[in-house]
Amino acid sequence: MSHRLLFLAGLARSGTTALLHVMNAHPEVVIGMERYKRVVSGGIDRLGPELFEKERFFDFTDGETNQDPEEAARWGVDYATLEAKWDSATYVGDKMTTVRFDRVHERLPEARFVFIVRDIDQVASSWDRRAQDAGDTHWPERSDARASVERWNQSLKRIRRAVRQHPDLATVVEYARFFGDPDAGSLRAVLDALGLAWEPQVAAEFDRVHREYVGSVAGRDRALSPELRAFVDELADRRLWDAVTGLAV
Repeated sequence: MSHRLLFLAGLARSGTTALLHVMNAHPEVVIGMERYKRVVSGGIDRLGPELFEKERFFDFTDGETNQDPEEAARWGVDYATLEAKWDSATYVGDKMTTVRFDRVHERLPEARFVFIVRDIDQVASSWDRRAQDAGDTHWPERSDARASVERWNQSLKRIRRAVRQHPDLATVVEYARFFGDPDAGSLRAVLDALGLAWEPQVAAEFDRVHREYVGSVAGRDRALSPELRAFVDELADRRLWDAVTGLAV
């Protein structure tokens, strides 16, 4: 069966993993957990359709990711389940926490993208909390609230350009709207754009993630220190945020 390519992308701590869970619940979708992380980050010239052939995709001896099946399982991604539905899938692809649409589009011009964006206050708070956690060996100390602002601005610019120039290939959702809507309006719009039906498995997984969002994320105090508050307010491009969220489904 010929598969179509689909990438889920957004800045780290913007909901890419939760989006991955919801999309992978669909019986016709197989998305890796940053399967080609090192290709996307440093060797994108190696990105090609052959990487998304079944035997190649599930061969983790290539060293192209730090998210092997054991590590991915920590994030709730079961590669055995993904492999079992590969042959009947319509879309296969990968999740990435960097926005490199232009470069990927050069290599894979028919690939579809779903981007997710999140408010800078939440992103900056999350980056700072992880950067200050000495026990968090998976997060570099330098990736703090200040670092997040530049990356946030950059990712929004790239997403806006992608959605404006390639509306047939790129869709964007906004974190709070996507996960906070009990009727899953944004998710339904994404599935419609991809030509996928609303399935019971998707409904069940979205309900789980929505309840988790309402219970653990929505309304959480993400107050920044006065110093960081001033830094974010000065440098975060809120007009760009308004423009991008205005494009969101």
